[in-house]
Amino acid sequence: MLRQRGVALVQVLLVTTIIMLLVMQLSLTAAEQVRKAQAMRDRSEAELYLRSREAALLYTLLTEPLVPAPGSENPYAANWNFHGRPFVVDGIEITLQDQSGLMRFPVSDVAQFRKLLETLGAGPTQARETAGQLATWLGIGLSPGGPVGDAMMRGGTGGPLQYLGELRFLDGMNEQLYRQLAGLMTLYPNPGFNPATAPGPILRMQMSDSAASALLEARARGELDSNRLWEIARIAADEVVSVNVGPGISMRLAGEYRGVALSHKAVVGVQPYDITSVSVWGRERFVAEALQ
Repeated sequence: MLRQRGVALVQVLLVTTIIMLLVMQLSLTAAEQVRKAQAMRDRSEAELYLRSREAALLYTLLTEPLVPAPGSENPYAANWNFHGRPFVVDGIEITLQDQSGLMRFPVSDVAQFRKLLETLGAGPTQARETAGQLATWLGIGLSPGGPVGDAMMRGGTGGPLQYLGELRFLDGMNEQLYRQLAGLMTLYPNPGFNPATAPGPILRMQMSDSAASALLEARARGELDSNRLWEIARIAADEVVSVNVGPGISMRLAGEYRGVALSHKAVVGVQPYDITSVSVWGRERFVAEALQ
């Protein structure tokens, strides 16, 4: 009888232990599910927060003059610039770059591309070879006579790039050089060049180092206008040069909301008085890359 009771007690303890283990497993599973649900909710709210700020920025681009306005009641217009210097509104870091200040991607000639490579520190041989590779890639002849015969682009037909990331396919193109070029070149069909919003390397392609440095200093002080541009570099607006921002503008918004880091980048055409007031030329979304 005592042996039977002992066996029964062991069985009861064993069953109790199994039940406790099952309850613990269910509790852990429930806690993990709650954690995942909360993470999804936080990410959705962060995405919505960033999208709402992007919409507010687009509305401001359509309704405010595209010039710095430090006294404006609109926080975007009061802080913005269009030459790539980040500013912060509502905890979101925003970077705007006028596409007219960048070098348009080669279409029929790679001479400017080669000059840009040399400006960035590439030696004459490397710059010549890389420019030649791009010419072959696009089906552009380095001299008059039409496309080269061994164009690599899309079935050997040649053609324009669809995405700047395709530059990575060029032999000898490293990540550092690509990132430099991606910040200085654009696929947007700019109607002209705007030296007032151009990065330093692009300016040094167009003028002397001393003039480029003086222009950058004047811009940093908020003193750069068409008159100062003429005084410094003897550049005036004409059919090629424009001192007006747009219509192409790249926007990068990056920030953190409830522990979720998000980053959006888009290139938009802003033309408030056209039928299509906003046109999206490109959009990138980096979930885990922000505040770099």
